Amino acid sequence: MKNTLMLLLGWACLCPGIAIAQIIPDGSLNTTVIPNGDRFTILNGTSAGNNLFHSFQQFSVPTGGAATFDLVNTPNISTIFSRVTGGGLSQIDGLIETRNSNQPVSLFLLNPNGILFGPNARVNLSGSFVATTAEGVLFADGVQWQTNPTAAPPLLTISVPVGLQLGANAGNIQVNGIPADNFRSRPAQVFAANAISFVANEINFDNSTLSAPNGRVQLWALRNGEVELEEQKGWRLTTASTPPEWGLITLRQSSYLDTTPDLETARFGLNGGAIDIRGRGLTLQEGSSIETGTGSFGQGENLTVRTTEFVDLLGVSSELNFPNPGLYSNASGERAIAGDIIVETERLRLANGARLQSGVNARVDPITSEPIWPSHSRTGAITVQASEVEVLGYNPTDTFLRPSAIATLLTAGTDNVSSPISIDAQQIRLQDGGRISTDVVNLARFGVEQSMTIGISGDISIRATESIEISGSTPFNLTSAIISSIQPVTQGQGGNISIETGRLSVSDGGGISSALSGSGTAGNIRIRVTEMAVSDPTIDWISQTISGITVAVGEDAKGQGGSINLVAERLRVFNGGQIISSTDGEGNAGSLNLWVNRLEVQGSSQLLVEGEQQTIPSSISASSTTNFDAGSVRIFSDTVRVRDGAVISVSNSATGNAGNLTLNAREVFLDNQASLQAEVNGGSQGNIRIRGADAVVLRRGSNITTNASEDSTGGNIEIESASVVAVREENSDIVANAVRGSGGNIQIATQSLLGLQNRDRLTDESDITASSQFGLSGTVQINTLDVDPSSGLVALPSNVNDPTQQIAVGCGETQGSRFVATGRGGVPENPIQQVSYDRPWQDLRDVSSEGSSSRVQTPQTPLSPFVEATGWTRNAQGQPELIAQERILAARSPSDCRGTSVNFR
Repeated sequence: MKNTLMLLLGWACLCPGIAIAQIIPDGSLNTTVIPNGDRFTILNGTSAGNNLFHSFQQFSVPTGGAATFDLVNTPNISTIFSRVTGGGLSQIDGLIETRNSNQPVSLFLLNPNGILFGPNARVNLSGSFVATTAEGVLFADGVQWQTNPTAAPPLLTISVPVGLQLGANAGNIQVNGIPADNFRSRPAQVFAANAISFVANEINFDNSTLSAPNGRVQLWALRNGEVELEEQKGWRLTTASTPPEWGLITLRQSSYLDTTPDLETARFGLNGGAIDIRGRGLTLQEGSSIETGTGSFGQGENLTVRTTEFVDLLGVSSELNFPNPGLYSNASGERAIAGDIIVETERLRLANGARLQSGVNARVDPITSEPIWPSHSRTGAITVQASEVEVLGYNPTDTFLRPSAIATLLTAGTDNVSSPISIDAQQIRLQDGGRISTDVVNLARFGVEQSMTIGISGDISIRATESIEISGSTPFNLTSAIISSIQPVTQGQGGNISIETGRLSVSDGGGISSALSGSGTAGNIRIRVTEMAVSDPTIDWISQTISGITVAVGEDAKGQGGSINLVAERLRVFNGGQIISSTDGEGNAGSLNLWVNRLEVQGSSQLLVEGEQQTIPSSISASSTTNFDAGSVRIFSDTVRVRDGAVISVSNSATGNAGNLTLNAREVFLDNQASLQAEVNGGSQGNIRIRGADAVVLRRGSNITTNASEDSTGGNIEIESASVVAVREENSDIVANAVRGSGGNIQIATQSLLGLQNRDRLTDESDITASSQFGLSGTVQINTLDVDPSSGLVALPSNVNDPTQQIAVGCGETQGSRFVATGRGGVPENPIQQVSYDRPWQDLRDVSSEGSSSRVQTPQTPLSPFVEATGWTRNAQGQPELIAQERILAARSPSDCRGTSVNFR
């Protein structure tokens, strides 16, 4: 019934001419209300120190009306407390203000039954505005000022408020506005105050644009609990002192909450207000957004969301919506610093083009109407702590299919900096174009006239204790990715990407990329995982590069490429998967360094490249297509397996140098046309080194090859392995070739070379060859470290010793002594093991006649005294018996040994 009434009243507030609201005091305090049409002047009340108390039976402001708290009779008030005791909702569709005060004044409006703000609602206060469905205010001296009309006459206090008490049946706060598909086209409901706080069971925005320029906004949804207060630049909610039942906060139908200052009327020095959201869950849907911003020389405040269950940023539902709605923190102008974005929740989900983004942007000067390009400005940092993070899909209604993203962005100006992105979760999933990115972008690419953008991208740090999955792309092949980029017509330094997780999967167009397409330096990628898989790439729509784990200097770019450092227990690269360092521009490529216990590179994939179907082998490679150097590939592993046409390579197809390919592995296995390659066209290097191996095995047409085109000298091949094995008939080769330059040298140090033969040219069998088509052939040196049998022989002495002289004399054989080792068969027990208990002593005396009545009585003889057993012997049946002797033999000479017996069982 309550929800139905709220909807009806909300509809009434949207209809002009309906003035069902009014303000009526309840008589419990000295509150005076003077109506004048739709305007109400509120006087007097009951004061206590700087506190002023009002009590109403009804408190509603009609459409276009006003409620003015006139302090002409109480000018020294700093805080007004207003309660509604009549049991009905408060409908606010007009102005709430104060007048005739000599200091900033804050206003508390308490109605436990609910508060509804209409499209014409406005607030104009010099202090804070707290709208709440709490049932009481708690003060520092212990006084509780309650809204219960049946309670005893209220106790008033000069003390400061310290908390709000919300009951189990606390009502909701609803904010309604004018319907619009895009919040940019809707007039705002302006709440001008130092701080705005909504505290209720649930908080809902429908078709609403609420603007609090430069003011702090707090939305806390809870019931059956207490919220603590403190005065810090206006009243601020701090903590929930008792565990409450948290509620929901929802923005629907292109709603918008904004604390950015009015940059069109102020040139600089405005910070923007903080936004603080607490509840069970936050939902932004149907094109709704929350934003805080700052202007020139401003220090932005943070946007903080803390929920116990979820944060859902659900993006757009119509092509008319703002194209990338979500959570934003922006800086505009010179030396502006945006506030940070902090999200702490159980599950964070972004979909349908939603963004969690901080950026530096240009703006228009309010006086000259000229663009103000930002300089020396900074984005806010983005911090996410959650159990599960999902960034899914794209804006399905937009021509560009803009992806959902967690991002920092520099779009204009010079000497700007992006702050870092930090995500800590258990599981992270990027799918169908979803991205985590830090970019320097020039909007001139998209039709906006501006000069070059210069800046530094922020670092991306991601930790997921369980898994990270990156897969899929948009219909136009904008790939899902974790990416740091310096885009065309920009200059700067790319951010580093750091990833740590248990299991990392990059598939179906997913990627991790550091790209330099403008000028500057690309960032590095560092990955530490337990298990990792890279597979099934696509060609990215914007960069036209293949997806995977990549660091690249793009075509027309100038600068240094980044490197990849990867540590994993197991790495699988299959179905065309790519781990690549490359340069197609004016700059050297970075290197690939892999520490992987078990590495497997396998297979290939079919891709449509420039309209043609091509086979892309699975690859770990460092390459260059320019006069600048390619990077090197260094792999430290236990086992390296390359299969089914897959490749590990270094190359330069232009005149620059190739890198070197180094494998430090116990086992290297190449099967079914797999290859290790190093190629140069006009430069040098391109060496392959395999070190510390027990076995290098080549099967079914696999090869280890260095090729040198043009005048380049062929790369060298060095193999150190206990065995190097191939099947002669399978045509697996080790080749160092050149065209006009000298062929490379091949050095193999091994104990066993099987199936391969050194030849001066390639044959249909398994070959080792180092040749040059028109130049000097290289050399092949094979050091077979076979064991020399003679090196292990020891010369025997010519004089044979008498063995009797090597035996110490013990008890002589004529003395009646013996040393016996016996047993029941099998292997005797190890003397250093625990003693076995399977040899019990047995009492062999015949006691069958003892106690019989017919036994013969014999004279009793004196019993001998008990004597401790000092030895044991065997009877005629071979069974042990304890014996006693009158003296203990010690330190006997051989002649004293007669009569003794030592037995080992």
